Amino acid sequence: MTATVLRPSRVIVLGHSGFIGQRLIAHLRATTPELPVVGCSRPDLDLSITAEAERLASLFDAGSVVVFLAAVKRQSGDTVHSFMHNSAIIETVVTALARQPAARLIYFSSAAIYGEDVAHPIINEATPLQPRSYYGLSKFTGEWVLRRHCPEGGPTSLLCVRPATIYGPTEPGLPYGPTGFLRQALANRPIVLWGDGSELREFLYVEDVVELLGRLIQEPVAGVLNLASGTSWRFTDVLDAVATTIGQPPMVDSRQRSKDKVDNRFDASRLRGLFPDFRFTSLSDGIARTCRDLLPLAAPLA
Repeated sequence: MTATVLRPSRVIVLGHSGFIGQRLIAHLRATTPELPVVGCSRPDLDLSITAEAERLASLFDAGSVVVFLAAVKRQSGDTVHSFMHNSAIIETVVTALARQPAARLIYFSSAAIYGEDVAHPIINEATPLQPRSYYGLSKFTGEWVLRRHCPEGGPTSLLCVRPATIYGPTEPGLPYGPTGFLRQALANRPIVLWGDGSELREFLYVEDVVELLGRLIQEPVAGVLNLASGTSWRFTDVLDAVATTIGQPPMVDSRQRSKDKVDNRFDASRLRGLFPDFRFTSLSDGIARTCRDLLPLAAPLA
């Protein structure tokens, strides 16, 4: 599905101070300096307060593209409170769009919407949605509400992007994946490995995600799009890449699996059809680049 607006008048990034948002703002200003870019984040604009909808609407116009990154992330805790907070942010955005429609809205959803522990033969955009966490449910709810307020043929075209797991040097916390494993290894701490680490997951280097978002801002794409390379990796592959990067095997604390083993594989056909020239960063290169950025922080972590 395609939208109608090709050249945005401006880009408004909701959640511009976060893990993805900071990089997206820098990327847009470096690659399209002629395009006005506006960032919105707390404390300047608290999207969880519905009364802020009027201020937000004042930033929109009929030619603007809104990139909706703002959310309470799963690292902050998978709780009903986080779900309600994210629902309040959705309410503020749709209230603002009702007052002043934008040309396009790119909603940063998540592959968690398919169910983190649900076994699918392969995941594509038509895979049934079965969120199993408050975070996944908040993204499911966000997509549903936004579709109601941005119907096909309406003034605001909607694109929901569903990324696989994203990693990179400024990813918060100690996530179970490349960044968390690397942080623990650099701090000379054991990496917890659940089960034998053979389950498959997609891992996307953050700069690839930013590059794709930059392209999508310029492309008249609507509907649903998975951000995935189509290549899945075992957690043991992540450990091997970390070992190669730091020059020695990291310490590993193996523990019994607490959930059933579930593999995640993605069909990236739609994304490849949109950007056939795009090449994803390999897992080994992404971990090496993450390490180079993390090294100055390694001493305080130890």
